[in-house]
Amino acid sequence: MPEVEHVLEIRNVIGEGPVWHSQEGLLYWVNFIEQYQILRFSPQTRRLEVFETGIPVMALAIRKAGGFLAATAKGIAAWDTKHKTFEPFCDPLAGRAGHRFNDAATDLEGRFWVGTLNDANPKGPDGELFCVRGDGSYELVDRNITVANGIGWSPDRKIMYFTDSFRYAIYAYDFAAESGTISNRRTFVQTSPEGGIPDGLAVDTEGCVWSAYCGGWRVVRYRPDGRVDREYRLPVANPTSCAFGGERLDELYITSAALGLSEKDKAAHPLSGDLFCLKAGVAGMDEPRFAG
Repeated sequence: MPEVEHVLEIRNVIGEGPVWHSQEGLLYWVNFIEQYQILRFSPQTRRLEVFETGIPVMALAIRKAGGFLAATAKGIAAWDTKHKTFEPFCDPLAGRAGHRFNDAATDLEGRFWVGTLNDANPKGPDGELFCVRGDGSYELVDRNITVANGIGWSPDRKIMYFTDSFRYAIYAYDFAAESGTISNRRTFVQTSPEGGIPDGLAVDTEGCVWSAYCGGWRVVRYRPDGRVDREYRLPVANPTSCAFGGERLDELYITSAALGLSEKDKAAHPLSGDLFCLKAGVAGMDEPRFAG
């Protein structure tokens, strides 16, 4: 099997939410605990740009209209990549002190699906899942979640995958693409705390689900029936998320975190928080654009 390549020394406290912009040939991701940043990296030129955001940004979506949609500590906002400014878009969490957005993803119809958690009690069932539409309207579509994490869709758009981190589960829903509704939630993968916390995910063109295990030193590829297909070990404890990129969309970029590690652990594992890449041998799907 191919080895995981160390791509970039960046030492993120919590690198998260990688998004590949195929038109630009650039990888974007966020770093939002202690350091408030959006990062942009060109694998071709090796150039890294770091944008200080001033507020925590937990997830990004590429907009059809240009720029990005961002899930921030002050609501959902449009981020202007030229002026590096935020314009309020909508806020499903308005007035909800202690609750914040976490991971998110965009479906092929241009809707932004974003999950939440209760920062004061991340293991409690206070998290929710929202669907945000291009006109700024939104809908609460599921609740009773611990930490809402990785979201993705099967290639035929009939299944939506969703990670509930502290239930150590990846769920599958029936997905109605036209209406943007989900139903029939069932367990796709159930793991145990010993293997790490299931975090961000990506789905490839063969319908397999790739899940990063924070605290588990690994990324796992699951077949569409939920069985483990492959497992890749990383030189860091906390891989956080993954996204397909590259010219052929067959390079799996993996973010990681140094969060929670002692100084001794950081010294023993100095690549914690860095960016990695795996030649996956299979392509992912191009990142959809948000309709707003």
